[in-house]
Parts: sequence; C-alpha cells; structure tokens
Amino acid sequence: MVLKNQFLASVADMLSEGKKVRIRIDGESMYPFIRGGKDEVELIPYTVSRSLQLGECIFYEWKGQFMIHRYIGRKEDKYLMMGDGNLVQIEEVSPHAIKGILGTIFKANGKIQDCSDEKWIKKGLLWYRMRKLRRFILPILKRIR
Repeated sequence: MVLKNQFLASVADMLSEGKKVRIRIDGESMYPFIRGGKDEVELIPYTVSRSLQLGECIFYEWKGQFMIHRYIGRKEDKYLMMGDGNLVQIEEVSPHAIKGILGTIFKANGKIQDCSDEKWIKKGLLWYRMRKLRRFILPILKRIR
C-alpha cells in the first residue's frame, strides 16, 4: 500500500502546482458512481479560497491516506466526506487536507461524465440520502454489474 500512497502523494503535488491529473481509480468506496479498477478520473487543482459545492467529489488526505469521496456537509471548520459505496464512515477534513476536485470521470465503456454537472451532483446527493438503504441496494448492484 505504501507505493500506492506515494503515487497519490505525487498526484497531490502535481495538483498543488496547478496541473490537472488523470488517474485510474482503485477501490470500491465510490461505487456505483465510479468503478474501481475500470474508470479513470481527471482531478483539477483546489485552492483553499474556493468554496466547495455540496455533492462535489473531493480528492483529499485523511489519516495519512489519499481518497476521493463526496462532500456532504460541514461541522464547524471541517468538511464532511463520505464515499458513495460506504455505509457509515464519514471523514472530517480540514480545508488544507483537500488537494483537488473531481472534474471528469472517463468510464470504461467510453462514456464521459462531467462532475460539475448539476444533475449528476443531485444524483449523488440523493444517493447519500438513501444511505440507510445502501446495505440492501449495493450488493444487488454489484451482483448485476
């Protein structure tokens, strides 16, 4: 896992230099919106002066690990993040831990998703509100994919 985290640290460095970065996603924490091992994403740089939009997907560092999860709210001076494939874990993140914003998803089937699209963000927020049902829906979705 160290190699993966070193790679993602270099991605964070490139973002801090103002560069966009495209990477293949690993893991299932953003399923069903991002499929680990198949989909690629383009990350765009983040500056602390930028306001986050509820429902955006954020690239950040939390407890020494880099991840992309959805911004779901605030608690005092921290941003709250949760993966679309997670059932309960919510991360509290300082603005300085945020390295980038998810700009585009390049699906394995050739489709391209603009992650600033209001309709897509609303779908993500609806999915967040359905988190109590995820325990039942996620296994079905994974089985039929």
